[in-house]
Amino acid sequence: MIIAAATVKDSRENVEKFVARNLRGGIDHLVVFLDAPLPDVEDLLAGHADVTAVRAHGDWWAGNRPDDLNERQVCNHGLVSRAVAGFSWAEWMFVLDGDEVARIDRAALDGLDPAARAVQLLPLEAVGRMDAPDDPTWFKRRPTPDELVLLMLLGAIPEAKMRAYFRGHASGKPGLRPAKGYALGVHHVVDTSTGERLRGRTDAGLTMLHYESHDGREFVRKWRALLGSGSDNIRQGGRRASLARSISTVIDLPLPESETTALLEELYRRSSVDDVETLSRLGLLVEADPDSWERVPVRDERGVRQLRTMLDRAHDAPKQPFNPHSLDRRAGKAVARLQRRL
Repeated sequence: MIIAAATVKDSRENVEKFVARNLRGGIDHLVVFLDAPLPDVEDLLAGHADVTAVRAHGDWWAGNRPDDLNERQVCNHGLVSRAVAGFSWAEWMFVLDGDEVARIDRAALDGLDPAARAVQLLPLEAVGRMDAPDDPTWFKRRPTPDELVLLMLLGAIPEAKMRAYFRGHASGKPGLRPAKGYALGVHHVVDTSTGERLRGRTDAGLTMLHYESHDGREFVRKWRALLGSGSDNIRQGGRRASLARSISTVIDLPLPESETTALLEELYRRSSVDDVETLSRLGLLVEADPDSWERVPVRDERGVRQLRTMLDRAHDAPKQPFNPHSLDRRAGKAVARLQRRL
């Protein structure tokens, strides 16, 4: 099976789309860590044969919940990526966010050298419009360095850099062929003995759709949630950090709610709306509609039972040792306990 893990705190409608689209896009089983009590989402996922929902809040953290969202993600994903190592049913594992959809050509994975340990799903980012449809189908592909310069000279982006072109991350999301000594971070596969990041193989058949703030409403919703989550994303350098500080400043001003929303939407208009005409003329747009894809996920019922057993056993375990960057030796013993007699 191809497995993916995600840590989410979102509406039932959005989680339902996330699950359905990723199962159509190449994922066989999703492990969804719920970052807060979400009863309606739990009801949605309960009994779903191709999803394992984990209540990753409250006593999940054994009294030591990290304030930072990225650390919670990396602990969750590090745990499951280590736990599935050594099981034949866990062929590949990926990390995704709730606004991302994997687009995996199985043939691209099967064609890799068996020694290839890591891959990278490069992003296709939804076109940013002020009033986009709820389910956009036009995405920006990754530009070449020369195309970035051309976009800058045409006035479509302020700098010839990926960070000026993509609103979200440019590195994509990692995939791991699970094995002892490796774990998944947020954007990289990590060698847990050294802390070094593995360079992931890329392929035209390994991409992901990123619905990063594709319109003004989603921009306001996402940044409000992000600034309230403790995410490391708001501490990044460059334009994104400046934008985050400006958004935080607007939110903290003693303004009527309607005025706060209007100012946030104006920030989106000035910082994030794409020059769709120029992008189209240069051939930088790709059409993709995951709701039209047809695919039935592969299911290994014994593997799913073993996966769920390990995650149940992990509920009272300290989670910080599973952060792959921590180089904590306790993680190996904890994994052995999770896998015992399976």
